[in-house]
Amino acid sequence: MKKVSALSLVLLFFCMVAGWMSIDSNDLVVTVGDSDYDGPLGALLGTMLAGGVFAALAVVMVFVAAIVAVVMAGVGVIVILSLALAAVVTMAAVSPLLLPLMIPFFIYWLMKRRDRKPAAPALEHAPA
Repeated sequence: MKKVSALSLVLLFFCMVAGWMSIDSNDLVVTVGDSDYDGPLGALLGTMLAGGVFAALAVVMVFVAAIVAVVMAGVGVIVILSLALAAVVTMAAVSPLLLPLMIPFFIYWLMKRRDRKPAAPALEHAPA
């Protein structure tokens, strides 16, 4: 309950500040094209134009973020694949030097592969 009342007091404060700024806006001048709008009408026009620009900007930013995310994800995949290719090329270039290390790994792999049992054949139908 305390959070709700505190939040409502903060919201009331900001509404009062916004109301005071809209009432006491005699020195605000908005220029649109060749026309100058001052006073409360100028404040209202400036607020609406700025709000519209910010709303359009928010939509544009969402689309730009989505496009950048797709592009960067694609670039990330290409970078990872190119790093894997570079690792394979490096291993191929250095393979004569790595042969003494690869022989024990190959023997271990063969032993592990032989330990696997073949998969049981699937039953065509369940026994009665």
